[in-house]
Parts: sequence; structure tokens; C-alpha cells
Amino acid sequence: MKFMKKALIITTILSLALTMSGFTALAQDDPVESEDPGINTGLVRSDAGGAAPIVKAKWEMWDAGKDDCDKPGAQFKPKGEYQANKTIKVCGIVTDPDGLADITDGGGVYGDIYYPTGIKTGPSHPTSLEGTPAGCGKLLGTECRMNKLSKADGLALFCNKIRNDNNNLPTFYSTYGYDEICKDDGELMKETAAVFCCDKTLSYEDPSGDYRTLVFGLDKAGKDSNYLENNFKYLPVAAFEVDFKAVNYDSVKLNTHKIINGDLNWDGINNDAKPATIRNVGNTRIEVAVKQDDMGLGMTGTSYNVKYDGRIGSDASFRSYDPEVWQALDKWLNLSAMDEMDFSIDIFKFPPAHPDSYTGHMSLKAHNVAHLSCTQ
Repeated sequence: MKFMKKALIITTILSLALTMSGFTALAQDDPVESEDPGINTGLVRSDAGGAAPIVKAKWEMWDAGKDDCDKPGAQFKPKGEYQANKTIKVCGIVTDPDGLADITDGGGVYGDIYYPTGIKTGPSHPTSLEGTPAGCGKLLGTECRMNKLSKADGLALFCNKIRNDNNNLPTFYSTYGYDEICKDDGELMKETAAVFCCDKTLSYEDPSGDYRTLVFGLDKAGKDSNYLENNFKYLPVAAFEVDFKAVNYDSVKLNTHKIINGDLNWDGINNDAKPATIRNVGNTRIEVAVKQDDMGLGMTGTSYNVKYDGRIGSDASFRSYDPEVWQALDKWLNLSAMDEMDFSIDIFKFPPAHPDSYTGHMSLKAHNVAHLSCTQ
């Protein structure tokens, strides 16, 4: 019995030795491989929402990484043309400790833009027709759901164009920055974070000022990320259009104040000598000024032989002005407003050997003035 037990033990050891010897021979004939059987794995079941998403950075732009100023943050300049709106993009970099799919497969990334506080929009602005004051810090349009960019597009946009050409554009959360986000083994590269963007429209008649923006993520369990906030500036541009190319005073008698009335009908910019109409196409309220030469009527001593008057709107007072002098007109033109322009002339003396007709040139210009407040 003792001998049999010993034989059994020896056989077992020999079998193990042969097995090990066979493994060694196999490793010598095949490509060398290594194996570490000592790595443990594990998980913890989560019945709650898990960890919240994180918005690491956010910014606004009108093109790939561009805005309209070198100052920090986004600055946008309107086109200053009727109904020529400006499309901008709101973007953010978002990650989720539970995996990006926690956002993309049922959650989402969202962007909000709010009007400047304390400033009204114009009377014909679509949001002004709802019976409540528009602008005034309220949400611009609706909340947008942001679309995920591909890994290549996100890296090219943020870690190349913005980082190299416009690096003061984004706002970062906490201690995050370019070095952490764009590193070779970072979350953008590993696709555990991504760039998300959506388009928003700034109307030509939205007021200039500081617009507050928010970007936040939402996972599929409904857990919110941090709300990363900054402001962009809609730069003020005073701009207007008129629908007339001439003011024809026609037959004018000496010492007779003659008024040429405008109207509230927009007749098209290329029409000549039509009733004058003006409209504000910028993003500020404007004060309009006029200047006129003497049309060849000349001077007597140090005084011109002619004087003019002008106004915007029949409810405004006429402002008189001498030739070659800029005169601001009485009424300020509100955002998105249109009104008539009236002009008048007084001739005190015709020059000797005067011709039957006179021609001259009128100029108009405008500058921005304070917006209407939400209490006005």
C-alpha cells in the first residue's frame, strides 16, 4: 500500500512536469506571448442615476472657432442689413463618468441663450407681439439640443483651430483647460468626452448687449451636469435704410416755408423722389442727422439765403439747420422701427441773375443711443 501511494504521487508530479515541459516547447515554436492572470475585475450595481455628466468647456462662434473681436469671450457683429440675421453656434465639451453613451443614448446636451437684462426688443420684433415685454433677460427663442461632433472634427475644432488661433474664446469649468482636454491620452482622444454644438439665430433687430448662455448635460437617468455659464457680446451697429434717392422741392416761392412730406410705405431702395421713409436695420436705437448744401443759392453777407428743416415722424418737431451743418433730428428711431421723414425749405433771397432751377446734395448719418429699458 505504501508503495502504491508513492507511485501515485510520483506519477502526478511527472504528469505536471510533462505538461509544463509541453507548454515550454510550444512557447519556443510560436510567437512569444505574455500573460498576467493576476488582474481582478469587478463592478457595483447601480440602481440610481449614477454619476452626473460634466461640462468641461463651452464657447460661442459664428464659424469654425471664429468670432468678430480679439477680446476674451465671443463678440459678434451684426450685418446691419434688413432681415440679415446672424447664425452662431453654441458649443461645449461634455463627459460622463458612467460613459459617454449615458448622454448620447437617451440623455443629451443642451444650450440656452438669454437676452440682455433690462433691455427691450423693438416694437415689431416677433417676441414683442405676445403681449409681454420682450428681451429683458428672457430666453432667446427655444432651448437647443446640441449635436455630437465626430472625434476628428471635435479635436480639429477645439485642440487645433481654437487652441491655436482663438484661445481666449472658451470658458472652462473648474481646473480643466487645453492641456487636460487635448492631451494624447485625454478624454477627447479616447472618446469618453466629445464636442457638442447647436445653431442659434441672432436677429438683425435683436438688441446689442451681453447675452447670457448656459450649456448643460443630462444623462439618461435624468441627472443634470454642472451648468457652465458665460456671456457673449452682440456688438452695437447703428444702421438704417431709406427708400428715396432724391428730395424734390419742386416749385418754391421766396419766403414761403414749403414742406415735402414722407410716408409710411416702403417703396424700395432704388426709387427716386418718392415720399421719404426710413427704417432701422441695426441692433441699436439710433439718432439720425442730416446735412444739406446750399444748392447754389449762396449767401448774403455771412448768412445763407436758404434754411432747411427736417423731422422723423409727424409726431416730432421740426429741427432747422443751415447748409453744410450736421443737424440731429428730433425723434430717435427704435429697434426694428420704420417711420416717415419730412423735409422743408425756406428761401430768403435768390441770387442775382439766378437760374430757373437749383440742385444740391443731402447726406444722412446715424449713431447709436441708449436702448429702451424694461421699465419704459
